[in-house]
Amino acid sequence: MAPQLPPLDLHAHINPKTRPADLERLGAVVFAATRSLDEYESVRVRRDQVTIWGVGCHPGAAQAQQDFDETRFSSLLASTAFVSEIGLDGRSKVPDAEQERVFEAILSALQRTPRIASIHSSGASSRVLGALERTPIKGAVLHWWRGNEAETLRAIELDCWFSFNAAGMKYPADVSLIPLERILTETDHPSGDRTSTLPRQPGSVDDVERALAQIYNTDVQAVRRQVWANLAGLVDHADVPTLLPTAVQRMVAFARTGAET
Repeated sequence: MAPQLPPLDLHAHINPKTRPADLERLGAVVFAATRSLDEYESVRVRRDQVTIWGVGCHPGAAQAQQDFDETRFSSLLASTAFVSEIGLDGRSKVPDAEQERVFEAILSALQRTPRIASIHSSGASSRVLGALERTPIKGAVLHWWRGNEAETLRAIELDCWFSFNAAGMKYPADVSLIPLERILTETDHPSGDRTSTLPRQPGSVDDVERALAQIYNTDVQAVRRQVWANLAGLVDHADVPTLLPTAVQRMVAFARTGAET
């Protein structure tokens, strides 16, 4: 395939002080998840070429949950195509009711202003799906998904996408329940790639691509093409192409053309 599309990482955590040039040297397109509105504010005016910064409110971050403001969040949506990291966490010290209040407010905002939304569901798969059933949104991506078979089928019915990292590849039978056309690659650096081959860094999804190729009985190049086609479909579904960096817009357009041929 020429030109070759780069690796795609739909969920990684990156120090906001990292220089754009250092991120470009990763040789990948990376969607960077923030854990709080304040963290996103610190990167909001950046104009990275191949990094998309998301506005987030991590369910495991007590201060972020406490400080969440729906009006502020809604205003920040105008500056990004990506929302991450949001959702529910069954192991968080934040009370369930507080997590659910924040998540419902975020979903309500996303109903009004769709975005690609990377959703955390650790220990709370069914509760996350319940929230998505009550307040359905476009562009929902279940990141590092570990739901059971019934929950996975329920998520597919809800029109969700799924992003997997190296840790998620330990469960190939679970992954195989999902159509490849609904899957994206991620690292969740520095947590989800602890078992990855070197280099352990955002954008390093080679081992995930190899594992997906084995699960779906195809080659790595086909997986890369399909993942980018999936991103193109996700971008169109959420209607956010013009909010992406120009270079990434070109890649998405190229992937879209390939998916149509």
